[in-house]
Amino acid sequence: PIPSPFIMTLAGSIAATQGHPFLYLVVLSVIAAAGKTLGAILLYLLSDKVEDLVLSKVGRYVGISHDEVEAFGKRFRGTWRDYLTLFIIRATPIIPSAPISLISGFVSLPKKMFVITTFFGTIVRDFVYLYFGYTSLSAADEIIHGLEGTSSIVTIVMAVIGLVVVGWIVYRRKFKSQSKV
Repeated sequence: PIPSPFIMTLAGSIAATQGHPFLYLVVLSVIAAAGKTLGAILLYLLSDKVEDLVLSKVGRYVGISHDEVEAFGKRFRGTWRDYLTLFIIRATPIIPSAPISLISGFVSLPKKMFVITTFFGTIVRDFVYLYFGYTSLSAADEIIHGLEGTSSIVTIVMAVIGLVVVGWIVYRRKFKSQSKV
């Protein structure tokens, strides 16, 4: 499957290319979140059933019972902190969403909390990717047009050389201080 960050970033770039207003990204985020929430629900239900099946047959050999797993899931009672925690996990772009759905189903988190936090967290997550794609296209265009003059190229080369020199000085200082110890 194609990773969703790639799809959402590409969709943001396409929206910018087609001249859609910035608020259009919100519409795209909601549509994408609805689809992803349906997929997450399927993973949740599948994981819940697999947990029932696997732990009933293998649980005693690995020292984990179905009741212990269910008890862990019941720690999430649906308080505002539980909602906030799962929302933040869902909204964070660097955290993959499929394992969260599988774990949530495995420990049987409350379904209502799972669906609500998945939907709203995914809206935020998708918006981040869409925004990146939407703004990256215009940023790339500015860079391309900004580099047309040779003075811009010389400025970039000098900046790179300056960074290399500063990095070399820091490295030498660190190396000398370590050799004196």
